[in-house]
Amino acid sequence: MSAMPERLPGGAASGAKISVVVPSFNHAEFLPDALDSIFQQNYRPLQVIVIDGGSKDGTVDILRDYAERYAELEWVSEPDSGPADAVNKGLARVSGDIVGIQSSDDLYHKDVFPDVIAAFVDNDDVGFVYGDVDGIDKAGTLLYRRKIPEFSWESFFGVSLAIPQSSIFFRAAIAQEVGGWNGDYYSCDIDYWMRILFRTRALHLRKSLSSWRRYPEQRTRPDVAAKLWGDYWSMIDNSPDVAAASLRVRRLAHASKYILAMRFPPTRSKFVVCGYLMIGFLLHPTFVRYNPWGIYMRWVPGFSSFRRAVLHAKQRLGGVAARK
Repeated sequence: MSAMPERLPGGAASGAKISVVVPSFNHAEFLPDALDSIFQQNYRPLQVIVIDGGSKDGTVDILRDYAERYAELEWVSEPDSGPADAVNKGLARVSGDIVGIQSSDDLYHKDVFPDVIAAFVDNDDVGFVYGDVDGIDKAGTLLYRRKIPEFSWESFFGVSLAIPQSSIFFRAAIAQEVGGWNGDYYSCDIDYWMRILFRTRALHLRKSLSSWRRYPEQRTRPDVAAKLWGDYWSMIDNSPDVAAASLRVRRLAHASKYILAMRFPPTRSKFVVCGYLMIGFLLHPTFVRYNPWGIYMRWVPGFSSFRRAVLHAKQRLGGVAARK
């Protein structure tokens, strides 16, 4: 791997190669948009590695077409054992200095790569750069904009390490140090970010770097919430990095297990989830500042019914006013 480049006049950086690993399986519907969002970046040198799990939906034809148009594309299509296996195959092929892992149904925003490279060039001790994220639906319509907090163990365990994979970049040297994704965890990306964050300084870019697509068939969905929650508990409990950390960091890490219940509830009982959040608050009282208030209110028993009643009343009043 080449050394990181020097900073050039005018804020440009040259010489650092970005490698983007794209795990894919039966995402022909989304893959062209994902690839376009990479190849249309105004930055080179670039390496794009698509690891497809043997798709039967036209993905291979798309990859052949893009490989003819872009020499930077490397791809393979063969059965694998899931996302961790695909990502690890991709990481083994990385030749760049900076790495991103982009799901085949998500998108990078226009011309963000120069800002990412500049952040690494200007900060030699930073090995992990992340930005904000937009949520979009299956058709690409904007659903929300999410701002990620500045890095501290308080903030990241306050959101249970729920950082957007699509807006993360890291040094290839760090990837070599921490190894690959652990396929024992459904949320193997979260485990990977935690291992990296224990080994380097993180830097937040105050801009949205990507769009994360949300739709019923995606891998992170409500019906796997209990699995995600249980895996996260195992991840924290079995982490040698957490075990070796200071008492304060260990406390925050264990608090995050309870805090995660509001995003991935292991039960439908709002009373149980509120109980978990109370335990999380006792262990990590400042976590409330790092999450939007709406996510808390939906777990307050009776709040959803009250909100629906208010909306219904507004609609009825609006109808009465319109008839006058």
